[in-house]
Amino acid sequence: MPRAYWYVWWGTLVNRLGGFVIPLLTIYLIEVRRLSVAEAGGIVSVFGAGAVAASIVGGQLSDRLGRRITMVISMFGGAIAMTVLGLVRDLTAITAMVGVVGFVGELYRPAVLAFVADVVPPAQRVYAYGLLHWVINVGFAFAAIVGGLLAEVDFTILFLADAATMAVYGVIVLVAVPETRPAAPPAEAAPVEGAPVETAPSRPAARSWLRDGSFLILFALTLLLALLPNQAGSTLSAHMTWQGFTPAAFGAVMAVNGVLIIALQPALTAWSARRDPSRVLAVAALFYGIGIALHGLAPSFGLHAAAVTVWTLGEIFESPSRSAIVAAMAPADARGRYQGAVVMAFGAAQLVSPKLGTWTWEHVGPDALWGACLVVGVAVALAHVAAGPARRCRMTAASAAAVSGPSPSGSS
Repeated sequence: MPRAYWYVWWGTLVNRLGGFVIPLLTIYLIEVRRLSVAEAGGIVSVFGAGAVAASIVGGQLSDRLGRRITMVISMFGGAIAMTVLGLVRDLTAITAMVGVVGFVGELYRPAVLAFVADVVPPAQRVYAYGLLHWVINVGFAFAAIVGGLLAEVDFTILFLADAATMAVYGVIVLVAVPETRPAAPPAEAAPVEGAPVETAPSRPAARSWLRDGSFLILFALTLLLALLPNQAGSTLSAHMTWQGFTPAAFGAVMAVNGVLIIALQPALTAWSARRDPSRVLAVAALFYGIGIALHGLAPSFGLHAAAVTVWTLGEIFESPSRSAIVAAMAPADARGRYQGAVVMAFGAAQLVSPKLGTWTWEHVGPDALWGACLVVGVAVALAHVAAGPARRCRMTAASAAAVSGPSPSGSS
């Protein structure tokens, strides 16, 4: 991988190692700020809304201002917002700052995904995105354990440490990461009468992803698939509680996900990088659908852990392959907006899925919920297979257009 990639990789590790606050935000609001469960849940949802907005704005900023400046704004701005969140006490101010943290602190995600596509050759992108997904989970596992211990001492430490690691990431980007945003192609001049006609291919100007039919199919399938892993949160916890399991048992089952990603992601990503990415996404959708549905058939801790194992394989295969496909389909000067759209799909699913899942579980029945998850997984898998040929043509055309265009500024 290029050296610039590793700077961002190490910055991501530092940032995620200090990602203490968001996983423990609900507990902080209930135990320290003395809010009800419903009030805490409403405030946490504001973070999700801010993150959805950040996916759109972050994609625009990374394409128009640059990947580097977007990451810097997000990290330093997020550090300031996180510090303020830890200091405010008024409920309205807390709610507002949670939204600010969700927005400013998440602006960097489309920029990072676009940056990887700028600096990493296409043949290595699946592995590059896989390593980023892996290091995020390493950091998350560390932050969940250490954050819980620090919270018993003083929650203020969490806010300050989280802000500090964001600022460190910002310094790494500011000092060591070059700007890689490709220049937009010049507007075509009107032909001069009598002048020879240019026959060499030229890179077209980026169009909106909303007018890219092949990408819209990928976006819709990503949104549908993203509904499934979100059932492993509030819906699965309610289901296991109904079965008689303790919260500790649910936490132990979910820990299987992080352990498997840390143990298996590098090797399985290297394997999937040599396969057709559309078929990899189809396999991932099957793993997701089957794994989530197995929770409905699992009466024991061991079978719930086995179900987590199955859908974790889907996560390992899906994340890097999907990011690499988006990078290949996007025009070079619109990579931020395309990646931001996919980030938005996951954010939107995170807002909708918990309520949809718990409502279905309670009012229609557990069997209907888990069966619907299987149907969605199979349907998305078949759709990825069907969309594969057209998607490959779209990716080939985008790659040819990118090659014919100017090189990214600041790359080496």
